[in-house]
Amino acid sequence: MKKRFAATVLAVAMLLSLCPAAVAEDSVYFTAVDERVLDLNDSTMPFWFGGYLYVAATVFRESGVGYSYNIVNQTLVLYDSSRSLVYDVSTGSGTDGQGEVYDHVCVTRGGVTFVAASPVASYFGRTYSNTRVNHGYLIRVRSSSAVLPDSMFTETAAYQMETKYQQYQKNTNAVQTPDQDPGESETTEPAENSPGKSIYLCFLAEDAEMVSEWLDAMENRSGHAAFYFTEEALSRCGDQLRRLAASGCAIGLVASSGDHPAEQLDRMNRILFAAAGVKTRLVYAAGADIPALQSAGYCPLTPRIDRSRYGLTTSGGAASLLKQIRSRRSAVSVWLGSSVTAGALRTFLSSAVTEGDRLLSMTEIAS
Repeated sequence: MKKRFAATVLAVAMLLSLCPAAVAEDSVYFTAVDERVLDLNDSTMPFWFGGYLYVAATVFRESGVGYSYNIVNQTLVLYDSSRSLVYDVSTGSGTDGQGEVYDHVCVTRGGVTFVAASPVASYFGRTYSNTRVNHGYLIRVRSSSAVLPDSMFTETAAYQMETKYQQYQKNTNAVQTPDQDPGESETTEPAENSPGKSIYLCFLAEDAEMVSEWLDAMENRSGHAAFYFTEEALSRCGDQLRRLAASGCAIGLVASSGDHPAEQLDRMNRILFAAAGVKTRLVYAAGADIPALQSAGYCPLTPRIDRSRYGLTTSGGAASLLKQIRSRRSAVSVWLGSSVTAGALRTFLSSAVTEGDRLLSMTEIAS
C-alpha cells in the first residue's frame, strides 16, 4: 500500500512541475519568517498542491532549519539537531529521519524546490499561518525566536508588504513591457476585448466514465480544470481521482445542504486521501452555509458564470459560452455542472486554445 501511495505522489509531483501556476490576477502570496517579510517574485511564489500550500524550501533555511542541497546527487536535506527530511529532487519523494516515506513530496519549478509549508513547519517545530492581507495573502513561518503574534505582525508588516509589492509590480511590468520606439504611441485595448483569457472550468463529477471523457478532452488540449465530486462519486471513482491528481487538475468536493457540511467534507477528504493521496479545500456548496464552511477553512466556489442550467452539449452552446467569457474582464470561472458532452467540450477547448486562452486548474484564491 505504501509503495502504491508513494508511486502516486511521485507521479503527481513530476507532472505538476510542468504545469504553470494558476493564481488569480493581482493576488500574490507574501512570505515572512518571524518578523521579516521576504522578497516577492514569481520564481518563489507559493502555490497550492494536494490541499497544502507549497513554499520555497529556502524559507525554512531562513527560519533556522539546516539546509543542504547536493546538485550532483539531486538531494535536498532539511534538518535540525533531532530530525531530518531527505528529498530526492529528481522524483519528489522524501523520507524522514527513520527512513520512512514522508507523506508530502517536494515539487521543483524553474529550478526552485518547494515543500509543503504547514506539514514541514510542524515537523520542525515551527508555526505556520496564512492571513488575508492587502494584495493577497501573508504566509508566515514562525520560530521560537519570533516576538510578535500573527495579529500584531500583520499590522506592523503592512509597510514592508506594500514596499515589496510595489517593487514586484515594477519588476513584472519591466519584464512584460518591451522597449518602445520613442516615435510610437502606445495603445491599449479594452480589457474585455483583449485575447488570452484565464479560464477556470469547473465540472460536477458524478459519473466515472464521463469524468474520463472530460479528462481525455482536457489532456488532448494540454488544458486543466476542476472536478467537484459528490460523496457517492468519490467512492467509485478511485482511478479517475488518481489520474486527476497526476494530471495537475484540481479536485473539489460537493457539500450537501445538511446541518453539518464540514463534517461531511472531512469524511469526503478521508476518502479522497485514501484513493489518491491528496486532500482539498475546494468546495461547491450550493445551498450550504457558506460562512460556516469558510470558517472551517474551506474555499467555496463562486463562479462568475453559472452554465449548469444549460449545460454544454452542442457546438452552438460552446460558441455561446465563449461569447459570455469574452464579455467578462480578467479571469473567468465557469460552473458547467454535469451536463457536458465530450464533443461539445472538445469544440469549446479547440476554439479557446485558438484564441490563446489559458485553461487553468482552480485555486483557493481564484475560487
